[in-house]
Amino acid sequence: MSEKTILKKEILFLWDGENWNPNGDMLNSNAPRIDEETGVAEATDVRIKRTIRDELIKKEGAEVVFIKPYKRDENVLDCKTAIRENEINIKQSKADLEKEILERFLDIRAFGGVLPISDKDEMKNDKEITTAGVQFTGSVQFRMSKSLHKVSMNHIKGTGAFASNYHATDSKKQKQQATFREEDFLSYALFATYGMMDNYNAKKTGFNEEDAVKVMDALWFGTKNLITRSKMGQTPRFMLVITYKDDTFAGDLNNSIDFDGKKDDEAIRNINDYKINFSRLKAKLERYSDAIDKVEYFVDYDFEENHKEQFDTSWIKIER
Repeated sequence: MSEKTILKKEILFLWDGENWNPNGDMLNSNAPRIDEETGVAEATDVRIKRTIRDELIKKEGAEVVFIKPYKRDENVLDCKTAIRENEINIKQSKADLEKEILERFLDIRAFGGVLPISDKDEMKNDKEITTAGVQFTGSVQFRMSKSLHKVSMNHIKGTGAFASNYHATDSKKQKQQATFREEDFLSYALFATYGMMDNYNAKKTGFNEEDAVKVMDALWFGTKNLITRSKMGQTPRFMLVITYKDDTFAGDLNNSIDFDGKKDDEAIRNINDYKINFSRLKAKLERYSDAIDKVEYFVDYDFEENHKEQFDTSWIKIER
């Protein structure tokens, strides 16, 4: 790891999709998450971090990510076993154990984690094991993401290709009809995700500027490359990255932009049905201008065509 840790950064990320399920709620038949009071869609920070981890695995390799599925003979492993699967020496001192984990796993440097290492019985039987667990506070954190408008949800019914059960000789298990399926999709949603990279926690985990670039790239490209049935068409539209000189920061960036729809919220279906007004955000950043080192942005072609007249001339466009 590089010794150069990051300067404090804020992130505003806008992303959208059509006929999709950005973050299913497993406790509600995997339906999209919607705030019943406001009618806006939601996506958890866990979903955002998973997008980043999945892309890091693709681009950097599975060995740089600790939090991922671990299986043995189709059985899901616990964290203590995963530690051993990664051939981490659990008999070293706690300080050395923490150092090894942070040096090896980018996602732990970024997001932190609580990792059980051993238990009382194992430690009682093996006196060389002295660490029950380790805990890290990550420098990269995200709020719950919310759509900038009320959404319309479609309930779809269909049939599968196969029967739910079949037996060659038992007529009770022979069916002439395939299974039914039901699912819910959002017609359209534009999300605003707010995140922060904290310089103090970065010093503790060794999270550096190179790591920061990899995480931001993974968020952008991971959102686009998440090609599954429920996520097809998910698109990163705009990402603003503000780097500060000191501990001052503007905050609440996701609530500093305005959504100007050309239709009723629930009737919005694509990027051409609205405009994002950046006036309040630019005024806020002007107030903090003395503390800002630089403002950079990623942008999708279509979003840029619709909004480029609003981008401040001091903002630096990141080309990837």
